[in-house]
Amino acid sequence: MTQLPDASARRILVFVVAYHAEDHIVPVFERVPKQLFEDERVQFLVIDDASEDAGPEVLARWLQDRGIENVTVLRNPVNQGYGGNQKLGYRHAIDAGYDLAILLHGDGQYAPELLPQFIRTWEETDADVILGSRMRELSSARRGGMPLYKMVGNRILTRYQNWLTGRNLTEYHTGYRAYTTRFLRKVPFEIDTNEFHFDTEILLQAMHVGAPIVEFDIPTHYGDEISRVNGLKYAWDVVRATTQYKLHQFGMACSLKLRDLQRGRRDRAGRVYSAERMALDILAEQRPKRVLQIGCGPGYTAKRLTEMGLEVTGLGDMEPMPGAMAHHHRWQPGEALPVDAFEYDAVLLLDLLETLEDPERFLLELRNQSRELPVDGRGPLVIVSTPNIAFAAVRLNLLLGRFPYSERGVLMVNHKRAFTRGSLLSSLQDCGYAVESVRPVPVPWEAVLGGRLGRFLGLLSAGLARLSSRLFAFQFQATCRPLPGVRHVLAESQRNRFAGPDPASSSAGETPAGS
Repeated sequence: MTQLPDASARRILVFVVAYHAEDHIVPVFERVPKQLFEDERVQFLVIDDASEDAGPEVLARWLQDRGIENVTVLRNPVNQGYGGNQKLGYRHAIDAGYDLAILLHGDGQYAPELLPQFIRTWEETDADVILGSRMRELSSARRGGMPLYKMVGNRILTRYQNWLTGRNLTEYHTGYRAYTTRFLRKVPFEIDTNEFHFDTEILLQAMHVGAPIVEFDIPTHYGDEISRVNGLKYAWDVVRATTQYKLHQFGMACSLKLRDLQRGRRDRAGRVYSAERMALDILAEQRPKRVLQIGCGPGYTAKRLTEMGLEVTGLGDMEPMPGAMAHHHRWQPGEALPVDAFEYDAVLLLDLLETLEDPERFLLELRNQSRELPVDGRGPLVIVSTPNIAFAAVRLNLLLGRFPYSERGVLMVNHKRAFTRGSLLSSLQDCGYAVESVRPVPVPWEAVLGGRLGRFLGLLSAGLARLSSRLFAFQFQATCRPLPGVRHVLAESQRNRFAGPDPASSSAGETPAGS
C-alpha cells in the first residue's frame, strides 16, 4: 500500500475564476465552510478576468469586514479568457509551492460546500485529477436546472470522448475539479487553449501521462448566472481536441500539447509485425554468441536476446531494465563508440539511422574504426531498420499538401533523415556494406488498434508490403556485412610481407634504405 505524505504538511489552493460576478461572488464565499478560512493549509486566490463591474471591490470589503485573511483578490489588466485565467492560477499554485489546486467558479454554479470533499478525496486517493461530476444521474441534473439541450449535448460529447480515450468517465465537462501540482508540472498547460475547452485539453493531457483520475457526485445548479459559452463552437472544439488526441496516440499527428510527455519507449519486440521481431527471428536462426545493439533504449529487444542465451551489449542514453543485457555503456549519437562494434558476431542498428545528423558518416566510421575485418568479406552480421518515407500514407498526404509530423512512426518529429528502399541500399553500399537482403516491415496495426481488427489489418498490410514494398512497406529492414576497408586490407597485406622493411615503421616522406 502506498504511503501518502502527511496531510497536515500539504498545502491547498482554492482558485476562484470570476468574470462579471459582482452579484454572485459574495454569496459564493458566504457558502464556503468556515473551517476553510481558519485552516492553515488552505489559501484562496480569486482572479477577476478584467471585468467591468465592481466584483473584486465588493468581495474585498466583505472579507475585510469579517477579518478573513487567507483570501487574495486580483484583477487581470487584460481579459485572458476562461482557459487563460486558469493558467494564471495553476502557475501561481506551482510557483508558490502548493500541492493541490481546486478550481471553483465565482458565479455560484458549483457548490462551495463541497470543497472539503475535494480535500478528503485527495487525501484518501492521492489522485492527480479529481472531478466533480453532475452527470452520474440524469434526473439529478434535470432537477438542478440543467437545460435539456445541454444535458443531451454533455452526454453525447462524453460518450464520444470515452470511445476515443478508452475511459469510462461520467462527465468531461464539469468546471468543478482539482489538480495536484505534481501533475501540473508534468504537462505544458500554458500552451493549451485560452477558451472554454481548456478543461478538455488539460484532462486529455492527464490521460496521456497516465495521471490517476477520480470522480465523485456533485449536485447540479443552474440559476440566474449568464452562460458565455457558445454551445456549438464549444462542442466542435471538444470534438476536434479529442480527435487530435487520438490521432496523436495513433502516431498520425503530433500535438505540441502532448509531445514528449510519455518518456518511456514502447516494447515493440513482442509485436508480430515489427523490425524488432524480425531481427529476433534472424538472430534465433543465426545463433550468434555476442550481440551489440546500438541505440538499445530501455532494453526490450536486448532482454529477449538475453533470454535466448545470447551475450548482449547495449549502447544508449538511458538506463536499461534490470537483467536486460550483460553489458551497458552510456552513449549518445555524435559520441565515439566505446567498443569495437565488429568484435561482436552481430550488430543491431534498429530505428537509429534516421535520428542521426549524418548517418553515412556514422556507417563509415563504424566500419573503418574497427581494428580488424576479415578480408573475405565475412564480417559480423549487421541488421538495419529505418522507416519508409515513400510509404503510401505519406505520399497521399503530400498529394494533399500535408506533411504531418508525429510523435512516432514514419514522420516522427525527431527524425533528421529519411530513407526510401533505394536510398537505404545506396547508403549501405556506398559506405562499404555488402547487402544480403532487404525485407519490408508492414504497418504495426496491432499496436494501434489491437484485437481482431488489428490482426486482420496487420495481415492485410503484410500482404500489400510483399506485393509492393516501395509503396506499402512501413519500414525496411536490411541485413548486411561490412566489407574490409583500405586499412584492413593493408594490415593483412603487411602480415603477409615477404621482404623489405615494415612500411608502418617508415616515416612519411622518408626514403627507405637501399632505394
